[in-house]
Amino acid sequence: MQPSNICWPLTIWMVQLALIVLTVQAKNCTKPIGGANMVLSDAFITQETFVDGAKVAFQCSIGYAGTGWSPSVTCTAGVWSEVKLKCERKSCGNPGEVMNGQFSLSEGTLFGDQVVATCNTGYVLVGSGVRTCMAGGWDGRVPVCEVVKCGKPPNIVNGGPVVPPDDTYDYGSVVQYDCEKDYTLVGTKYITCSENGEFQPAPPACKMVSCPPPVVENGVRIDGRPPYTYMSFVTYRCNAGYEMEGQASLTCKIEGWSAAYPTCKALLTTTKPTTTKRTTIQDRVPRPTDLTPKANDNTGVIAGCVVGGLAIICGAVFAVYKVKQSAK
Repeated sequence: MQPSNICWPLTIWMVQLALIVLTVQAKNCTKPIGGANMVLSDAFITQETFVDGAKVAFQCSIGYAGTGWSPSVTCTAGVWSEVKLKCERKSCGNPGEVMNGQFSLSEGTLFGDQVVATCNTGYVLVGSGVRTCMAGGWDGRVPVCEVVKCGKPPNIVNGGPVVPPDDTYDYGSVVQYDCEKDYTLVGTKYITCSENGEFQPAPPACKMVSCPPPVVENGVRIDGRPPYTYMSFVTYRCNAGYEMEGQASLTCKIEGWSAAYPTCKALLTTTKPTTTKRTTIQDRVPRPTDLTPKANDNTGVIAGCVVGGLAIICGAVFAVYKVKQSAK
């Protein structure tokens, strides 16, 4: 075999191999694309082409932190190795403790989240109540919740000074009212500084309470005497032969007597009913027993005397008449 026949194919193969090696070595990489929330490190940020074998690194975006995987990738024959770096949002932790209030953590405490402060009942927020989780932690300050204050409570006519006297009162403070002598407190004695900075409920009033003497006919007062002022009482009873309807005792209230005046009504007397007997024929005809004289009965004697007297008078009159006739 001639040497030329052996060398020529070997030469062609070596040339092809050299071309392949040169082609592979000459293939560069374009700018690599990282994962979510990451960018190329500052040293490579402006570079567009990377030679074979080049090694670059990624870094997490502002507000994000790596989880521990390698941030580097390598260009091999125009292909970048897999990006293993993972970037997650940083945590800002506890936003702080609000005295007499609290933060709402409904959004969370990671980068970009916001927390909102609210105050307890009776307290008001001073300053901004919103904090945002930034790359370097929470912005702003922990807000302050100050107690609500009320001014002086209103004065009332015929009333004394409130207790305790002061220029301002904190939320929940209670003041007491009293009335001057002979006046009655109408309404609540105590009012409270409320969450809206006003006293609640409405203040009382001082009223002169007087009730008129009750009028109870056929009755007499047995307890209590005028004048009748607030919470005075009076008691009545009825005279003999009368009974009471209503309440015997009354109390003088703010709106007047506690009940209507009682009344005394006469007791009803019981009488035996009279009956009328009908007269019949048998009642008019005397019975035999009725004609029989009873013992110690003088009716017959009296009747005989009357008849005899009438006979004598008639005889005398007749005799006089005869004498006058004879004289003629």
